[in-house]
Amino acid sequence: MKVAFVLVAALLLGACQTDNLVTKQANDPRPTSVDYIAKPKGPQVAKGAVLFINGVDGTSPSHHYDFDTPNILYWFSGAGFDVYRLNLAPKDQVPFGRVLQATDRAISDIRRQNYRKIFVVGQSAGGVSALVTLIEGGNVADGAIAFAPVAVGNAPKNQQIEWHTDIVSKIGPTRRVAIFHFDGDDLVKNWHKEAVAISSAKLANRRNAMIRVPSNASGHFGFESVAFQNTYGLCLAEFLATDDPNERVCPP
Repeated sequence: MKVAFVLVAALLLGACQTDNLVTKQANDPRPTSVDYIAKPKGPQVAKGAVLFINGVDGTSPSHHYDFDTPNILYWFSGAGFDVYRLNLAPKDQVPFGRVLQATDRAISDIRRQNYRKIFVVGQSAGGVSALVTLIEGGNVADGAIAFAPVAVGNAPKNQQIEWHTDIVSKIGPTRRVAIFHFDGDDLVKNWHKEAVAISSAKLANRRNAMIRVPSNASGHFGFESVAFQNTYGLCLAEFLATDDPNERVCPP
């Protein structure tokens, strides 16, 4: 996956302690892999495929293999999608370009199975990677959902806002996209409010796009809360499944 603009390449270094992760890479030889959360229905039956990308944690580089599958993914599986998760090897977690390359390879592998739609869902740095799939390379996804997307936790506020809004402005007009930020997210230090306002203006005329700051969930992992899933689980599954490009089914 070739990075199309310098800003993303320069800023997306990972919301993690990069030095710690690099030093620990040699301690975990497991390769990057893709597995599924439930037995796949297959491309002839499933409504499409969903690929989930977790965030990057520099203090625990093996967590991509060890994390519990987020419950929100079971809403997508129950709605008829085959849901896969990308387990990133430590060597593929930094620099951020490796995350994008691993994502691109996974999409390519899934696309060869001839699913009619492919969506990428990600959290934190995984959310950024999901959004970039809508503007990058030959294996572009049909849509993405990004939960608390952030890749540079310590970057200045103006840079955070700039990369966020720049990515949003470059998302293809036919791609479905949903972005969720959460109040109380320690990694964003409230810059998301300005980024959401600017990005919302850019997406205002698109019925196939939404950006939300839910009032019933908070923190960097707000998407894992029961309240969030009860409000958005089904509607997000429908948001991905619909063939109507103008249908927006989630609450404001």
